[in-house]
Amino acid sequence: MSTVKPAKTYPDTIFKQKTPDEAQQLNSGPRFNTWYKGWFTRSEIYERMMPDGLTSALRIEGPDSGGAAIVMNSKGNIKLITGKSTDVAGSGTLDINTQGSNQLHNGRTNIQYNEGGTEGAGEALNILCYGDHVEQAMGSERHIKAKIIRIKATEELVIDGQNVRIQAQGDLQMSASSFTTAQVNKKDIVIGQNMKFGAGEDTDLQFDARASKVILSPGNVSHTIAGAYKIKSLRRMEVNAGTGLFMSTAATATLQGLAGLIVNGPGGMNLNAAKTTFKTADFDVTSAKTDFITADFDINSAKIDMTGTADVTIKGLNVRLKGTLIYLN
Repeated sequence: MSTVKPAKTYPDTIFKQKTPDEAQQLNSGPRFNTWYKGWFTRSEIYERMMPDGLTSALRIEGPDSGGAAIVMNSKGNIKLITGKSTDVAGSGTLDINTQGSNQLHNGRTNIQYNEGGTEGAGEALNILCYGDHVEQAMGSERHIKAKIIRIKATEELVIDGQNVRIQAQGDLQMSASSFTTAQVNKKDIVIGQNMKFGAGEDTDLQFDARASKVILSPGNVSHTIAGAYKIKSLRRMEVNAGTGLFMSTAATATLQGLAGLIVNGPGGMNLNAAKTTFKTADFDVTSAKTDFITADFDINSAKIDMTGTADVTIKGLNVRLKGTLIYLN
């Protein structure tokens, strides 16, 4: 309905009419019944009936310059309409000041917020709570969808759930000054590469005496260490290779057994060296057969005992026995 203001003064003379008066058929358009119309603000309360005779509404309009209104129609709807936002601060807003609020919506509720003006540019909804903010979805799901979602906690962020799943189609990045996890069992499934970069120290500490560490791989395991590499076992240690075992160093290699050292080769043992030195307090060789083939073989000892339970044969092109006393029995 037009809210054009009527004239305050009217001509007191009769003009000469040039065209006939126009007539309007009320049954072809809505009908209006004004209850109240203010003089100072031009506020108005009126009824509206559509041509179907069923659709109707009661409209309360505020000051004409503001454009705010309340509409209650025959469908049971209530519409709150504010005026347009202008350069005047706080214009066109819906302000509610209560001591509390209870709302019950028995059907779906759709709320749409649009971006505001220069103040808080880019923000469509801003909520400020001076207490706890609690949302609860009973037996259903809570969805948050946005291009970027930021959750910022000034003290602590807690995610508590029976099952927690974090799923990313691309990269999943986490950064912290300290990262601590506690769980009963842990499983990492990595299809591609698993790389640790920049760790100053990597320590595995296990307290249970039954604890074990197992590496199962159908491929290769390679360790490249720029510094010292130490392996220490307080119990038994085994190195078992199915096809071969090769140990090499550019410097000196040392095998040491404080209680004893056993080198066992059931299929045979070869010592290949430019020089071999045996230094021991007691040296025993027990063998079914022992052969020494060398260009020069020297035995230098304060005492030498050679005992043959059967025959002893010393054979050579020249055999020389030298000594202060030579006993032949």
